[in-house]
Amino acid sequence: MDDVANALRADPVDLETARAHVPAAPGLYAWWAPFGALPGISGPRHPTVDAQLLYVGIAPNGAASKATLRSRVVGDHIRGTTGSSTLRRSLAALLSEQQGWQSRWTTRPVLVNADELRLSEWMAERLRLTWVVHPEPWMEEAAVIARLEPPLNRADNSAHPLYDHVRAARTRWREAARAGGRS
Repeated sequence: MDDVANALRADPVDLETARAHVPAAPGLYAWWAPFGALPGISGPRHPTVDAQLLYVGIAPNGAASKATLRSRVVGDHIRGTTGSSTLRRSLAALLSEQQGWQSRWTTRPVLVNADELRLSEWMAERLRLTWVVHPEPWMEEAAVIARLEPPLNRADNSAHPLYDHVRAARTRWREAARAGGRS
């Protein structure tokens, strides 16, 4: 687990570089942002870059899944929507009020299409990524989250001091989507 956590602390790359280099292999990934990028959120400092950790994810989430780092990071997070990405849902919940983004309800809250694009632009301008290939990432996820303490993770992270803040933002966003619009 220490090797995995240390690999996730490598120098993060921008999303264009990630898009070109994230492998179609199983593993773990970490999202980094400048301090102050998200209102009310402060994550652990990166060891060499002026950035804070926001979120740690895995692909696949079990032996039966066919997901890879590439399909999850590029397909669901970078090119995806709030409907397919927990990271994007948390970002939308934390940023919608500040950005004036609109949401709607499907089977869950999602941003309207134009605001999905705005979220993607926001991510490309601010977020950075690290990853590490691992044959069974689901076996390491809980320990890595406990070790790195990313504020946006919900699973295996209920003791985090910002857990309730993130949960409350997501609840407000979900309620706004059900009400038909603005957060």
